Amino acid sequence: MSAMPAVPFPPAVPSTPATPASLASPSSRASPTTPASPSSPASPATPSSPATPSSPSSPSSPASPSSLTSPASPPRRPIRPDQVTLTLLAADDAPALAELEARNQDQLLVAAPAREEDWCTEAAQRTAIAHALADREMGRSLPLAIRFEEEGVTRLVGRLNLSGITRGAFDSASLGYWVDHAVTGRGVATAAVRSAIAVAFGGLGLHRIQAEVKVGNDASCRVLEHCGFAEYGLAHSYLRLGGEWSDCRLFQLVDSRWRPTGPSMPPATEGTVVGPEVPALQETLDLYGAVGWGAYTDEPATLMRALAGSARVVTARRDGRLLGLARVIGDGATIVYLQDVLVHPDARRSGVGRRLVDAAFAPFADVRQQVLLTDAEPGQRAFYESLGFTEVHDHEPELRSFVRQ
Repeated sequence: MSAMPAVPFPPAVPSTPATPASLASPSSRASPTTPASPSSPASPATPSSPATPSSPSSPSSPASPSSLTSPASPPRRPIRPDQVTLTLLAADDAPALAELEARNQDQLLVAAPAREEDWCTEAAQRTAIAHALADREMGRSLPLAIRFEEEGVTRLVGRLNLSGITRGAFDSASLGYWVDHAVTGRGVATAAVRSAIAVAFGGLGLHRIQAEVKVGNDASCRVLEHCGFAEYGLAHSYLRLGGEWSDCRLFQLVDSRWRPTGPSMPPATEGTVVGPEVPALQETLDLYGAVGWGAYTDEPATLMRALAGSARVVTARRDGRLLGLARVIGDGATIVYLQDVLVHPDARRSGVGRRLVDAAFAPFADVRQQVLLTDAEPGQRAFYESLGFTEVHDHEPELRSFVRQ
């Protein structure tokens, strides 16, 4: 059986860049990361204050920095990387974003570019999202929502943007992000940045990612360094944050240097990054070919349409190499169907399949019907039962399933 990710990120890029990595002051609780982009720099990442999305009136304005927690924040319980997922920003996210912006307003005022007075309203957020998605359609940015699953509930906890996407000789983008101060200090920003790296280098096929962090935002710098970014300079009066021009530390990550590291994972999956992404065509065909799924590789155009039309697609990568993929289809409200789950022969029996399935279903924890159809191979039943699935003939009350081919 097979399951793939639902959000086709590569095709387009968001209009609203995430704020650079260092937008907030060291004392602020939440601070954004803001990558600079040729047209409009995203606010820097700031360990103490969240990154701020672009304002409705200026679609190109960056999202605020990546980490919003202040050094004085109490210790928080760490999370598993698969609890954090990225999804394409949608109009329906406006209410949750407005509430988040209002709750983190004090931190974002210090760490992000100036906003209109009505920025924290649902109407303003809808406008900003519309601008971001329009920018994505033009291939200039990729606006993403950061979602966090805990105790069976998945909620939106921040924004991440790949902005200023430039092709040709540069082939680069700026990274900006921010997270709710309520979840800072637990690894949410780090997990989100790791997933974004996989999307940038895998799905978007970029060569380089840059991020700017306001001087003094050491926490955001650590997030970037933990994800493999290298500091390469200092820019004076680089971004206007909190109403004043701020000096920023400059970071970059180049695809050939990408070596994922981070929170400890089970030894079998050490270094494997799982996150939402629609991979490039050739590596997708190579993966499907490696598992012998000729029906897919014989019709590449159909395969890519299937991926693009999925409700969610997630991949597993190690050192940038595509090792697995899962995708879910459905309406996202009453039923979701695990369509594909495939793991490269080199990575089998390492826990990758389980992580892919968990990540694919993560945003749909509240959906009542989660179903799948798979081959009657030995081991399939044990695998899916270990994930909480029940074969139809064992279900109470009794059910029947039908297939038409």
